[in-house]
Amino acid sequence: MRTRPLKCFLIINPPTGLYRRDDRCQSRVEDQTVEVVFAPIDLATYAAVLRARGAVVHLRDYPAQRTGWGGYLHDLRILQPDAVVIKTTLATLEADLRACEAAKEMSQEIVTIGVGESLAYRREEILRTHPSLEIVVVGEPEAVLGDLVGLCDFSGIGGVSFWRNKEDLPRVITTSSRPFLDDLDLLPYPARDLLDNDLYRSPETGNRLTVIHAHRGCPSRCIFCPAGALSGYRVRYRSPENVVGEIRECVERFGIREFLFHGDTFTIHRKWLVELCQRIVEAKLDIRWGCNSRVDTMDDERAEWMKRAGCWVVAFGVESGSQEMLDKMKKGARVEAARQAVAVCRRHGLRTHAFYVIGLPWESAATLEATFRLARELDTDFFDFNIAYPLPGTEFYEIARSEGLLEEAEYPKAGYARAAARTFHLSRDELNKWRRRALLRLSLRPYYIARTLFRAGSPRRAVRYLGAAARRLSHILRS
Repeated sequence: MRTRPLKCFLIINPPTGLYRRDDRCQSRVEDQTVEVVFAPIDLATYAAVLRARGAVVHLRDYPAQRTGWGGYLHDLRILQPDAVVIKTTLATLEADLRACEAAKEMSQEIVTIGVGESLAYRREEILRTHPSLEIVVVGEPEAVLGDLVGLCDFSGIGGVSFWRNKEDLPRVITTSSRPFLDDLDLLPYPARDLLDNDLYRSPETGNRLTVIHAHRGCPSRCIFCPAGALSGYRVRYRSPENVVGEIRECVERFGIREFLFHGDTFTIHRKWLVELCQRIVEAKLDIRWGCNSRVDTMDDERAEWMKRAGCWVVAFGVESGSQEMLDKMKKGARVEAARQAVAVCRRHGLRTHAFYVIGLPWESAATLEATFRLARELDTDFFDFNIAYPLPGTEFYEIARSEGLLEEAEYPKAGYARAAARTFHLSRDELNKWRRRALLRLSLRPYYIARTLFRAGSPRRAVRYLGAAARRLSHILRS
């Protein structure tokens, strides 16, 4: 049994590339139209929970810091943590686990802990084949990590999997599951003091930007998204007072006035949303923010209050211009709702960002054409065509494997810009080429370019737009 209690934690995004590492979106930063590095607020929340339990905590976002493996090895030597917590994505998983190997090479006493949807789904396989990883967190990490503080033996903690050699019967042990946290107000505010907040800036203004998680859970069952399965099909909200308290801390303590409210269900509860916006207005915090939304959760009352509270852009998961595709992906929305949602935002002076998902098993040339026509008709300020990525644990993953659509050799190298699976009608190459062509056709419209520069609002911001457009064009041509 280990004799060194866990008192000092090093929580990291491993130095394996700039990715959006939240479990519902595991894309490379450069694959998105808006190339922005978001602060790892999930890691900062873990850190805050650990500190509240009396632990010493260090937090490193190595891809954003651009310090590489040398920076990580230096921190291991200097900080001498009792535990290293890594956040993984499917694409970076194998490389991320090198962080566990390095920790064990430094000291066998360091406990290595992995967090991430893909890791949890494949935990038996990974724990068997990667002995340097000791613990996989299953479920919401905060309570699990908090309970590890001060312990030498983690076998009595719920919500973990680990490898056990006992009585010549080596096997993976998974302890009892833990319930979702109902009262999110019990969580401390993220430990932003452990982050270099200057690393995370708005690509529009260059100002500091951070992320706020105002709720958890999603009632939808889209076949390509793990959000509901990961955090429950019931939406759990923080109170408006609690959210405004975090905003105030960001403004007054960290000089942050630009925000992204994370999650697709931010606008789903009208009463909660309006009350939050009213409290932001009353607090006179002078902030600027964007959010994600479903197309069927936007109306004039919501949009009016959002605009008054500082919202400037709303991102919608439009997904497809084909109702057949929307139905088969279990989106639970109508094509017409996308038109109405964008129209509402325009009436209230809100910019719009549309996300489209292509490449699900039933995709055909006809459904792709319907999606392109809708994208051209909606003419949103920003847009992304993402190729559906079969994340483990999703219904899409199971269909792609069972129907022989998944290209196993390409799977780890694929992503939202490069297909990992063909459809019943289209090859992977056809999907890749269609995405590239669609992005170029929409992005290079003279009217669109002129409008975007006009709406920039200042020469400095227009220059930022031009620089971002040049980088984006380069990424598209290389994809």
